[in-house]
Formats: sequence, structure tokens, C-alpha cells
Amino acid sequence: MFGKKSQKALVSEKLNAANILGQGTVSLKDLIAPSFIEVDFNNLKIDDKYYRTLYVVGYPRYVNANWLYSLITFDHPLYISMYIYPTESKNVLDEMKRKIGEMEATIENDIKAGRMVDPVVQVSLDDALALQ
Repeated sequence: MFGKKSQKALVSEKLNAANILGQGTVSLKDLIAPSFIEVDFNNLKIDDKYYRTLYVVGYPRYVNANWLYSLITFDHPLYISMYIYPTESKNVLDEMKRKIGEMEATIENDIKAGRMVDPVVQVSLDDALALQ
């Protein structure tokens, strides 16, 4: 009633599935599926190959020509995907102005409180001002 299968229909489906498996018919799913998948904390093993995903955010402070050379010429199969989202120049400049203001305020607060200025903040501010 209302989409529920009767007990006889369920038993019939199970017997039909068992008959198909018993006949040795192979479906496309059987051909594509790996023989086993092992999930570990650091990696994934499918059949006899290991897989690992690394998520890297950001870029180095200075980039030279061929800065990805050692990664690209790695001796083992490696798939690299880079996602770069286009952004309006105005939005980037507005965000940079806001960040510059934050860094300047942080440095000013450190000086007023008599603390040493954080060198990371100072270098970041210098880089941002150079880009502006």
C-alpha cells in the first residue's frame, strides 16, 4: 500500500538478485570497481596504488622563474590542480587598503604599548605598500 512492497515481492527480488550473481553475469559496475579500497588517516589505497591529497593555500613571498619545477618534474605520477578565481581590480585594491590600515594600526598599538613591533607584520606592510 502506498509504494510499500509486499513481503513476497521483496523475497522475489532477493532470489532474482541471487540468481543473477549465481549465473556469473558481470555488469559494468563490476568491471569498473576496484578489487578493494583501503582508507587510512594519511592516504587512500585503491588496488595497489596509494593516493594522497595535499591542500596548499597561498604562494611563497618571492617567486622566481621555474618555481614549481621540482614539483612538476617529480619522479612519480602527480596531478596538480590550481584554482585561480578572477577578481575585480577595485575589490583587490579596496581589500589591500583595508589590510594596510589594519597592519598600520597593529604597529601603532604595539609602539604605544611599548612592545616590539612584530617583524612579520612590518614585512607584510612593506610588501603591501610596494604592491599598491
